[in-house]
Amino acid sequence: MRARIAVAATVVCVCAALAQQTPVSLYGVKEGAITYTLVHKLHEVHGTSRKLEGLAKIQSGGPTLVQVRVPVASFDSGNSNRDSHMREATHEAAHPYVEVKGTLPSLQLPLSGPTQLPLDARVELNGESERQTIPVTLTPEGSGIRAKFSFPVSLDAHKVERPELLLVKVDDKMTIEGNLLFEARQ
Repeated sequence: MRARIAVAATVVCVCAALAQQTPVSLYGVKEGAITYTLVHKLHEVHGTSRKLEGLAKIQSGGPTLVQVRVPVASFDSGNSNRDSHMREATHEAAHPYVEVKGTLPSLQLPLSGPTQLPLDARVELNGESERQTIPVTLTPEGSGIRAKFSFPVSLDAHKVERPELLLVKVDDKMTIEGNLLFEARQ
């Protein structure tokens, strides 16, 4: 009799633990912005896009899969000639998107507060990929999750011809920053 009670108690505990786990959830980007920053000896250039596409698949007990992409043509630096040159330098006709795909460690929803996690990612720009670990801060916001991140990208590694002004090229390092709100999809 004790053995049956112990087995029943174990089954109840396992079922309760499984019920508390996060089921597979799909979250999509509702709003946000991604900004690149280029540095030249004489000035800084910021280009921003709000035309984002992205999904996050949160799996119970498994990694969270993330994909975000932005059309290269959607970045606005406030100077149409500069934006046109950037589209040429990144071969936008052949490679129309900047894309980040990666995995985060397992998440438990709902989040209890701000959480910083490493995104093991592949960054694709100009048809060239580079692996990076990107620190991402996740914060609960309403029924969604706010994701903020910042990471450097080497223009040379992505075979992007660096723009120049007065015969001086911009720095190789470009910084990409994001502030995205993900909301659950049905």
